[in-house]
Amino acid sequence: MIRQAAPADALQILAHTRAVLTEPEWNITELREFRHTVAEEEAWIHSFQDRPHSILLVADFGVAETPLITGILAFNTQNRFRTRHRGRLGISVQAPYRRLGVGEALLQTLLTWAKVEPELERVELSVFAHNGRAISLYRKPGFQEEARLSRAFKLANGAYYDDVMMVRWVK
Repeated sequence: MIRQAAPADALQILAHTRAVLTEPEWNITELREFRHTVAEEEAWIHSFQDRPHSILLVADFGVAETPLITGILAFNTQNRFRTRHRGRLGISVQAPYRRLGVGEALLQTLLTWAKVEPELERVELSVFAHNGRAISLYRKPGFQEEARLSRAFKLANGAYYDDVMMVRWVK
């Protein structure tokens, strides 16, 4: 089930994030950099509720009163007049739940919400150029590559990853 995150999800979201960050080939943030506490995570969740045109979605595979968060999609807009027509998403799905439609469901829920959200016209994201599965996922609902930042990310071993900027107009 895809739903909006609540502060009560903070512990599950932390567990999800730590699980996802064990795969450094797909993430900008390294596990050693992620130091959020439950209180900080609760504040982060609240920030989406307090900010207009922003949403935090979770994929909850749990039963009854026991959530099991397996995917997250965070979407933020900017407050400046000239840029508030656009927002940026970040998405993560835990490895055991990939290729089950979780990412697609999160994206579709966001796009449905975005189409009726006042002032919002453009949804943006960035993805590592070598992450072909994610790029395919984003192309399905109509995201298109708009730019590529060469050698945007440098790894500890000296290798570089390009950053692909993708966009989907919703209005």
